[in-house]
Amino acid sequence: MEDLLKQILMEVRNLSYLFFAFGIIWTLLFLYTYSLSRRNRDLQGEIDELKRSRDDNPDAD
Repeated sequence: MEDLLKQILMEVRNLSYLFFAFGIIWTLLFLYTYSLSRRNRDLQGEIDELKRSRDDNPDAD
């Protein structure tokens, strides 16, 4: 009976490690996706700014 209890506790501990690792992976994935979206937004802003400057001064070509 005692061995069975130790085995169950070991499995619960392993599942908690698995849950913890799963949470970390999802957090990192979310942060990476957020970082990519911010970079995309910044680049789109720069593109729009360049288009406006080109449209404001068409003789600069």
